[in-house]
Amino acid sequence: MDDLSTYQGAIEIFRKVNCVSERENCIFGAIVDFSKSDEFTGSMIGNGALGPVGYVVGGAIGRERDLRTSRIYDFLFVLFDFTETGVGIMPLSGGGLKINPEKLTPCYDGFVYYYYQELSDIKVKNYYGIRKSVKSITITLIDGKKLHFTANMSENRLPYQINGMSRFVERYQKNCFL
Repeated sequence: MDDLSTYQGAIEIFRKVNCVSERENCIFGAIVDFSKSDEFTGSMIGNGALGPVGYVVGGAIGRERDLRTSRIYDFLFVLFDFTETGVGIMPLSGGGLKINPEKLTPCYDGFVYYYYQELSDIKVKNYYGIRKSVKSITITLIDGKKLHFTANMSENRLPYQINGMSRFVERYQKNCFL
């Protein structure tokens, strides 16, 4: 049984997909930000231009782009592991409005790994520019496609969240006031 509630359990989850580093493992949970996905954007633009039919067509076109980018948008929650060679993203299936280890299970078939050479940028900003306790994360692939996430600096049910997020923010957030 996979255990998301402990750091050692999270390491074991990533060990199963060969995404554990001897030196650096920065692990934390995040929520997939659908509002910035191509599918959502395409749907809203299509709806504004052509009404309900445009919503369906725009969503389908955006969905195709999202699927080519990553399977991540099929899930609501993910677990990150930033290593010295790249980033592993483990989708978590299950329900709830918050990250709850008891209700979430890793989806090993949906796991993706990006070497840093495949990424053009990683940005971390305060959520809406003002909430320091919540971060907006954007990972830009070398081909220009983007993955969007939000993550709390601390999660009550993930004791390793604050340590992982602190290290991640220190490394990738350029200006703490943005």
